[in-house]
Amino acid sequence: MFTVQTRRIRRLSLALCLAPFTLATLQAQPAEANTPAPAEASDAAKSAAVEAMEKWLTLIDRGEYERSWDEAAASFQKAVSAAQWAAMLKAVREPLGALESRKPVSAAWQTEVPSPQGILKGEFVIAQFETSFANMKYALETVTFERQDGAWKAAGYYIKPR
Repeated sequence: MFTVQTRRIRRLSLALCLAPFTLATLQAQPAEANTPAPAEASDAAKSAAVEAMEKWLTLIDRGEYERSWDEAAASFQKAVSAAQWAAMLKAVREPLGALESRKPVSAAWQTEVPSPQGILKGEFVIAQFETSFANMKYALETVTFERQDGAWKAAGYYIKPR
């Protein structure tokens, strides 16, 4: 039997996967980078990207949805408007309640990611976070960032119950 919360969670999983690259990057498992890089380069990239992700996720946690869109990659902004992004987050993120905890559990550096338009080349980091919210104790957030003009920017976001 499904509860209202379960239906919301399923909508959450579907609605937020509409963000660019998310569905495609989930097919490229975060634990396996597709192009090897010097360990120090990929480790530094992953560390910097995860730090940028945590700052970006804080914007979403504070309800600053439009600002999170403003700070996203051009590819993200091209795929979804600021108004669409804010509406999706209001519909599916707000019901989860306040953030209680978030812990990074994996990060993979990649030079290619699949997208609806084909393979995209660049520098990407896909990370997963174990997250707890007031109304969903066990969630898994998958965040994709790409390096754009030397800075790490959001390219995709997906959240689902664990």
